[in-house]
Amino acid sequence: MMIRTAVAVLVVSKIYAVHAFSTATSAAPPPVLQTSSSSLVSDASARLDPLLTSFLLRSVREMDEDEGKNPTAETYTAMSSSHLTFSDASRAMIGLTTWDTALRKARTPILNDFLDVNQSVWPEEPLFSHLCTTLAELGLPRLVRRHPEILTSVLLGVAKLVNEYTKALRQGKLVIVEERIDDDENEIFTDDYDPSMEDHMQESFEYEQLSSEELEKLAESLASSLVTDWGSLVQGVSLLDKVFGYNHGLLDVQGQVGFGIEDGVWKHSGWESLPDLQQRLSSMPELRDLLSRLGRRPSSEGEDIRRFQRRKISYSNDDMIGVESDPSNPASVNGLTTSGSFSAMLPSEAVLLKSSFPSLRWLFLSKKVEEKLLSYELSGWTDVPTLPLRTKRSDRLPCQSGGPLVICLDTSWSMSGLREQLSKAVVLASVSAAHLQKRECRIVSFSSANNAIDSGVITCDAEGVKRMLDFLSYSFGGGTDVTGALKYAMETIDMTSSDLLLVTDGELPNPPVSTTILSQLETLRHQTGMEIHGLLIGKRESPALDSLCTEVHQFLADYERQVTPLVRTTKMASSTSLSLFPTRRIGYIDRLSQKRYSFALRAMSNSDSDRVNMRLYKRDKRRRFDDDDDDDDIWSYDGGYEPDTAYTADDRESSKGDEPVESDAYVIRVEESVEKIQHLASLEIEEKRKFLKEELNAELKQKSSSRQILAESISFVGTGLVERDIESRLVILALISQEHVLFIGPPGTSKSMLGRRLSQLCGGPFFQRLFTKFTTPDEIFGPLSLKALENDQYVRCIEGFLPTATVAFLDEIFKANSAILNTLLTILNERQFDNGAGTRRVDCPLKCVIGASNELPESEDLDALLDRFLLRAQVSPVSDEGLLEILSSSQLSKEDSERNYSDGLDEVFRDVSETLPSIEMKRNIGVLIKDVRNFVTDTLGQYVSDRRLIKAARLLRVSAATHGRKQVDLIDVLLLQHMLWTYPQQKDALREFIIDNLTPNNDIVDQSKFLLQGLAAEALTMVKKTMGDVTGKSGAREDDLDTINSIVTELGEIKVLLEQHNNDLERHIALLDDLDNNIWLTPDEAQSVKQNCLPLAVAASTAVSEVLNNATTLILALAPGVIDNDVRSSVIEVLTESSEDISTMFSEDELNMSLKEAKRIFKGDELKNWKKARNSMT
Repeated sequence: MMIRTAVAVLVVSKIYAVHAFSTATSAAPPPVLQTSSSSLVSDASARLDPLLTSFLLRSVREMDEDEGKNPTAETYTAMSSSHLTFSDASRAMIGLTTWDTALRKARTPILNDFLDVNQSVWPEEPLFSHLCTTLAELGLPRLVRRHPEILTSVLLGVAKLVNEYTKALRQGKLVIVEERIDDDENEIFTDDYDPSMEDHMQESFEYEQLSSEELEKLAESLASSLVTDWGSLVQGVSLLDKVFGYNHGLLDVQGQVGFGIEDGVWKHSGWESLPDLQQRLSSMPELRDLLSRLGRRPSSEGEDIRRFQRRKISYSNDDMIGVESDPSNPASVNGLTTSGSFSAMLPSEAVLLKSSFPSLRWLFLSKKVEEKLLSYELSGWTDVPTLPLRTKRSDRLPCQSGGPLVICLDTSWSMSGLREQLSKAVVLASVSAAHLQKRECRIVSFSSANNAIDSGVITCDAEGVKRMLDFLSYSFGGGTDVTGALKYAMETIDMTSSDLLLVTDGELPNPPVSTTILSQLETLRHQTGMEIHGLLIGKRESPALDSLCTEVHQFLADYERQVTPLVRTTKMASSTSLSLFPTRRIGYIDRLSQKRYSFALRAMSNSDSDRVNMRLYKRDKRRRFDDDDDDDDIWSYDGGYEPDTAYTADDRESSKGDEPVESDAYVIRVEESVEKIQHLASLEIEEKRKFLKEELNAELKQKSSSRQILAESISFVGTGLVERDIESRLVILALISQEHVLFIGPPGTSKSMLGRRLSQLCGGPFFQRLFTKFTTPDEIFGPLSLKALENDQYVRCIEGFLPTATVAFLDEIFKANSAILNTLLTILNERQFDNGAGTRRVDCPLKCVIGASNELPESEDLDALLDRFLLRAQVSPVSDEGLLEILSSSQLSKEDSERNYSDGLDEVFRDVSETLPSIEMKRNIGVLIKDVRNFVTDTLGQYVSDRRLIKAARLLRVSAATHGRKQVDLIDVLLLQHMLWTYPQQKDALREFIIDNLTPNNDIVDQSKFLLQGLAAEALTMVKKTMGDVTGKSGAREDDLDTINSIVTELGEIKVLLEQHNNDLERHIALLDDLDNNIWLTPDEAQSVKQNCLPLAVAASTAVSEVLNNATTLILALAPGVIDNDVRSSVIEVLTESSEDISTMFSEDELNMSLKEAKRIFKGDELKNWKKARNSMT
């Protein structure tokens, strides 16, 4: 900080020295400084990293000392040349601090950010807009929030681009001016140029200002350079985040421990396969379960309890170490038993000894002698040698995390292609699982007896990542001999706490290894408990593998059916995700039935899919008309239409001669007809879009009064509190939804203040307690009523305690003991209190409980209490800037103002409660919630209860109701980031997953394109047969008309699906655009989500609108009365000839497979189309 302050003073002094010098010595007006005061520049330079400040100082062109002593006009002109000035540096410092603040909040700056410091936008337009757009598309703001260590490098890159832009702007463009010189040097001739007069010509150079178009191109070019500089790094770090979590520490700006910003590793070819591999992992839940089992051994010191096959005690120390129950080691309580131990007896037995009645004391002594005192059953575990039993029974035993995950991977020729990709996905899953379990991972690849290659230890460090990337970039090829891999593993790896996972396609010799190796493996199994698990890829059985492995897993056997299903997402495998820069998503045709039109639209409901399947059946049936009545197949293999086979009824006679088939007038009529139906289609779509916007605007305006009350309540709760905007919104949301909120954070971070403010809003009794391990029920629920005890009634005086409170703040709530816990859970969940032997249940007026704790519970006994708090937030101490704001605040010592919002909030609550049953939750919202739950369960490894999901869905309905909407929208799902995490470090990963998958999936576009191409081909064939007649008035056959009507019906159903999807996208775009007015999101969070998701939604909407326009246009082309019959076939031909793309018939995996695999899957025309699509890629 001292260095930054010194640099700041130096910068300010130089700026104002230059300013004063220029004012005193120059008649021309000096450059206007864009700083409000010297203190503003000083504060900005103090906040910035010294690297940025020194860069700005070096970029400034200082005046020459000699020229500075005697300034002239030329000297002053040089100051305003293309070089940067101190005024530019001061503006850059203030601008960079604004960018610093915004990027830390995972967004780019907006206009209001600069207005807060009384500055104009920096850098100036159009560079500012291009930089913001490019950074948002790259995902750099979100990357900065996950890895703040790269912030300085990002700001430095922005500063360099601004310097280049400023220099180019001031310098302008160089132009050459030619002048003709005569004897009179002052006369300039403008006659036509004559080469003979070349000696009398001279050239001069001038600089002209750049035009607005040139500035736009310059800004776009500079901003696009960020993609080159940062694209590979952003992709690489994002992939590392998904493999190792956000705290991997591999991004090291200094480049000493991890990888630097410009490290060559970011351009490693191994990154290319990672997105596809992570996509495959989402469909392998069995693999995660398998990897969690490998290497586990029973251990008396283990904390994790797992099931193991029952074993018997051995008397040889050479056998595997297992565990057995040891009553002499009282490490845990298993239940109740009878004993004669004073230390283990229950307190109820001690009451007999304490009694004043002699008979009860004699009863106690008799129980003691007979060892029948009711006691706790205390026991533990001890390590003992064991041998396996031939039984399928298992026991729950403690275990520790195992040793390294050892993967023996078959890299033979038979494992190439899709099998290679699946096996590499297994490797990636193993690396990720090993990191989560804090274990090592080793990959031993084999192809022959003497060719076993150990990848080395793959861990979360620079060397480990390089090894992983090197392995992923290798191609498979060779023979199949597992002997070398097994021998290497047994000789070099400690197998006492490791198992082997053998990944292969099962094409092994039988027997797979020699009897010597089998004997060694069997001995190792007895001594260490080592297991060999086989994972089959591409086959369901392998006798050779069965003879070698302890267990063979077959969940990847049908790999051909698992790599082509309609699950194509570029983010974390959600069915609703979309990316602006996706992995190439080409087509999603299901090859299971080997039919041309076998497909499934993922966006459809079940009834929609059934309806489509019926359409496909009818279409296949229609296509079986007689070959005599059918024209030749006019659709060539490359997807284009053959012009020389197309003709209309009016041209059949003229085609006999050599005259042209179509006249100019006919071509004009066709073009006019195409323009007409395209215009009608655009008008129809635009009219529906306009109606949708008006309907949404009317829906959003209905609850303006409720939003006003809620906004005022949030403002009141957060008044005087710095950096507590999220917490203020959560307590109001919890109050309206009648849920509870938990704050995790150190003492003195305004947690109790939020509770008191909420109590003031409600106007009811406020209850506050600090829990300890020795807190009694009397302190929480009230003391026992002495008067009631006289009447043999067990009743508490609850007035003024938790059962009668409206709002409660319970500090250190996870220190609640078992005497309090059960009653507290009933109050939190059911809002009722048992006051008297279970016969008197009192309704509690409790609206919201704010729980606080410095840490999360470690005991599983408190998981039920944790689950009662739906909303959660981590409360951190304020930042340095926040601390300065607190210290300078005038409200530092003021008491809270007494203001009661209870009437308004009660009205809002009643309104929301009445509206809640009518709030609709569509299937796509449920699918996204399901995907989020799977992410939390599978990736984060945390259990999400059904109760929490149901409460979360209700809270999303509350969010929609408070904004006046009639349905839950995708933006409401953002609130799940405050509900489904267990540990604070998981919140960032959860938020990133939700944002990545917030934009609706656009798979329906590719599906619809494929359908439209087939329907257009059929329509063209039928229209040519009917001479363009679609009504039967010109003699068309009834069967042909029925076929055309069926095509129109199918087109209409596809159009309805596209319209529904397009309406959802338009609604999503409108809500994203209005996200600044969302009550439950902070302005920074709203801007971050808007900048990330709005471009994706607009791109998706554009794609859907294009396909919808094509479908609508084709329907109009087949509608009677819209266009003339004689041009109908030509119009359809024009509409379809540019839309056919054969590459959309195949998925990316299908196009990347080998020719051998393609021949196994595709037949006939499909194989030819696959070859052409494959060639088109290259």
